[in-house]
Amino acid sequence: MITLSTYSKFAILGLVNNSLYVIILSLAMDLTSKNTPKSLILLLNILPALILKFSAPVLIHNRISHRKRVICLIVVNSISMWLIAFKRIYVGIVMASLMSGLGELTFLQIASSKFGENGINGWSVGTGFAGICGSLFVLVVTSFLRLSVTTCLVGSSLIPFGFLLYWQLPQNEYQQVDDASNGHSNLNLESGDDESIDKVGLVKELLYPFMLPLMLVYFAEYLINQGITPVLLFPIKEHSILFRKYRDQYVLYGTMYQLGVLVSRSSGNYIRFKNVWGLSILQVVNLGMLLIEALYFPIESVYFIVLCSFYEGLLGGSSYVNVFLNVNELYSTSSTQKREFCMGVVTISDSLGILFAALSGLLLEPKLCKHQVANGRDYCISS
Repeated sequence: MITLSTYSKFAILGLVNNSLYVIILSLAMDLTSKNTPKSLILLLNILPALILKFSAPVLIHNRISHRKRVICLIVVNSISMWLIAFKRIYVGIVMASLMSGLGELTFLQIASSKFGENGINGWSVGTGFAGICGSLFVLVVTSFLRLSVTTCLVGSSLIPFGFLLYWQLPQNEYQQVDDASNGHSNLNLESGDDESIDKVGLVKELLYPFMLPLMLVYFAEYLINQGITPVLLFPIKEHSILFRKYRDQYVLYGTMYQLGVLVSRSSGNYIRFKNVWGLSILQVVNLGMLLIEALYFPIESVYFIVLCSFYEGLLGGSSYVNVFLNVNELYSTSSTQKREFCMGVVTISDSLGILFAALSGLLLEPKLCKHQVANGRDYCISS
């Protein structure tokens, strides 16, 4: 029997939690009509998760045990993929989004409060693997094997059963508290801990060094992914191995982006950035460069976009892992309650950035496509 380390367990849990999110985004072109902005899928995939994160301190934190949350993650995630597969697309995406937010909130809190950097690094690596595994899964099933999107979605409904690994984590403390409190709390808190936290002060403390740069980097990269790369399409050569349809180019961009995310989220043990603002600024520059490409195509090469997508993933993944490691380090000597609150608040940042990107993309993608068609480049309406 193989015994997994805590790091590996959190890596697998991160992989499971983020895979469905990535699969849904990778299928954005298949889940919408030609005239529907792909950012609509992104909006549906992030807004429910963001709402859940905002409401968590009141409705979830200290009220619903980790064990019950994980059962919910398994059941609802599996049902959501079946719903999407059989044309209840928007309902299924909303359900999957809620579970994605719940999973990230839950496991980052568990990692921070009980396992420290080992758990956080494992989770970050796993979410990086989710990106590349999810996008590769879509690429192989739909582009190489040429199976249906329905088959792809139904197959992905088995992924949430990986959350069963939660019961392999050391849980003595959680189990004792659950039994003692009839399941209404899952933290071994000191008396009065919750009341002692100045939550407004903590949010102000976290805002500039962590929340704002993380929000900016996610805004830039998701505006690229859902608002710009869907129209960065090039002529398909006859008998091309990689590209049968224009949507195959978009799927490849997503795969390379996720590969960059995987590489950078795996680097937390080796490369640390105490100040992540530089990464955010570089991502904004990347956004500007690709916007120019979508308008004028100064570099007529699909592989240039592939390279930019990989670079984009490096910046985004590095920002993610370093922000959470820095927050954990800053509050390493604080109470469990305070650390969990800080982790929960910071998870709102990336979701807000993605939300703003989705709203912007709803306007940007149609305008870019219209501009290209007016200039004799109609691939965006042929995809």
